[in-house]
Amino acid sequence: MSKQFDVIVIGGGHAGVEGALAAARLNKKTALINLYKDRIAAMPCNPSIGGPAKGIVVREIDALGGEMAKAADKTALQTKLLNSSRGPGVWALRVQSDKVEYAKYMQKVVLEQNNLELIEAIASDLIIEDNAVKGVVLNNGEVVKSNAVILTTGTYLKSEILTGYEKFSSGPNEEPTSNGISESLKNAGIELFRFKTGTPPRIYKNSVNLSKAIKEPGTDAKLAFSFSTDLYTPLENQELCYLIHSTPETKKIIEENLTKSAMYSGKIESIGPRYCPSFEDKIVRFASKETHQIFIEPESLKGDAWYIQGFSTSMPTDVQLLMIRSLPGFEKAEVKAWAYAIEYDCINPMQLNPSLELKNIKNLFTAGQINGTSGYEEAAGQGLMAGINASRKIDGLEPLILRRDEAYIGVMIDDLINKGVWEPYRLLTSRAEHRLLLRNDNAEARLKDKGYEIGLITEQEYNAYLTYTKQINDAINQLEEVRFTPKSELAIKLKELGQADLKHGYSGIEILKIPTVNIDVMIPYVDCLKELKNNQLQSIVIETRFAGYVKTERQTVERLIKLEKKKIPLDIDYDKVENLATEARQKLKKVKPLNIGQASRITGVNPADIQMLLFYLKNSYANK
Repeated sequence: MSKQFDVIVIGGGHAGVEGALAAARLNKKTALINLYKDRIAAMPCNPSIGGPAKGIVVREIDALGGEMAKAADKTALQTKLLNSSRGPGVWALRVQSDKVEYAKYMQKVVLEQNNLELIEAIASDLIIEDNAVKGVVLNNGEVVKSNAVILTTGTYLKSEILTGYEKFSSGPNEEPTSNGISESLKNAGIELFRFKTGTPPRIYKNSVNLSKAIKEPGTDAKLAFSFSTDLYTPLENQELCYLIHSTPETKKIIEENLTKSAMYSGKIESIGPRYCPSFEDKIVRFASKETHQIFIEPESLKGDAWYIQGFSTSMPTDVQLLMIRSLPGFEKAEVKAWAYAIEYDCINPMQLNPSLELKNIKNLFTAGQINGTSGYEEAAGQGLMAGINASRKIDGLEPLILRRDEAYIGVMIDDLINKGVWEPYRLLTSRAEHRLLLRNDNAEARLKDKGYEIGLITEQEYNAYLTYTKQINDAINQLEEVRFTPKSELAIKLKELGQADLKHGYSGIEILKIPTVNIDVMIPYVDCLKELKNNQLQSIVIETRFAGYVKTERQTVERLIKLEKKKIPLDIDYDKVENLATEARQKLKKVKPLNIGQASRITGVNPADIQMLLFYLKNSYANK
């Protein structure tokens, strides 16, 4: 007897957890297939959540009803707001996570979730009939059927571990790899390619001396990812991270042994992440630099090892030991886990619809590193969207498609399906042309309504959000009404601090528009500010000081939205569109954009091609 589910999610990493939880919470009978219960939501690489762009994705996941933000807040060891000295469009939260507690938190949530069943097995094959997925076959031969399948296989798809000259089939941490899914996809005509990533060594804490390392403390600001987390008190008893630099001796060791690296010996033929390269790659690419930054980070309060951030390598272990002991304070270091590189299969994401459903296989969705991305946050964002859209398809509803001006998640998915990937994709603030709209402080304003309408935000949380926004609006109204004279206590305080010299009466809003004024100084003198959370205060400052820029940006977005509304018929024959460039014709056939806006963002499609396409649509589909 085979089991029947609405949704099957293959893989219990960060994408799989969000996908499975979303489907189950949308009342779909869901199966999560993962070989080990205690490996759900594991952090096989860096023990942190967030960072530039990524931290905003975590806030967006929370605003839509996902779980990552809550888990990150509950298990944080250290909190920082990055880029705070720069413009608000690039501010982002990052936490150092307790990787043991993070996984335990997520495992508990998964196991207690209604409508969600964990199947501890390997999915060895997909059941595909008439270009539609019908279920999966487990490694024990059992058949599990479903209306939709979400693939979140991470780096486990036909994966191989590489260290020096050694190469063997394995997933991270010597876990079994999955080979059958790759063959199923190839047989169904799906284009696959190979990417690689890596991880640094872990070093026993009691074997190193960090007395000369630079301490990297967290911040005492009131920060959190999740809307539901108490923001009135900062994280207490934060753990220290440390900064050291490699030495000229480290560089010499690598140069003398470069051919022993899996990456430079010819063993690795796949492409690795540009923004997280192996240490030997740094030495080659930046040959003039004698030293490089290395961050020493805790993995868990219960752990006994440091994570050596920025020191990934595929060198053999004897060379790794020389490299490690060339670092300052690591002269007697003992290794708990060696670094390695890992190669794995992923799909060309240009084969996906914006819903993350494969174009050529109905009801089959993919999310995470199988789509050519890197990072826990990117994976979780895709997993959430795949879980939402698989559920909505089963219900006969339109998919949720986030625009580039609505979310970094929208930027990421749009990049993947229209531009493709030639190396592991990483979200960066520079990828978002509307980043002033996609800020850390306004994720709720952008996405909370959507989360509520979909059904992932509860009535209680939504009402709390409505109160949250009302408090912001009430505060702005009060700031517009309240006035301060040059002799007021606030004016005197601002002058003492050198933040402003009020020569005449000012409203609260006028004072706040002065760039040098810190809103924290105003709080004791403006009642409505006293009860606001950090994010609310940020929103008020940003909306006040950047109102003109935001207005201009929104006008630009409105023009772009008009292009999104110009639909392209599914039956269009691009060979009939005259004067299209050859590359544009090929790309349009491959991507099959749904509208003119999407077509305009495809690499190789130029404005002249869009004009030809618009002309053709006007003449050929005028009455349709």
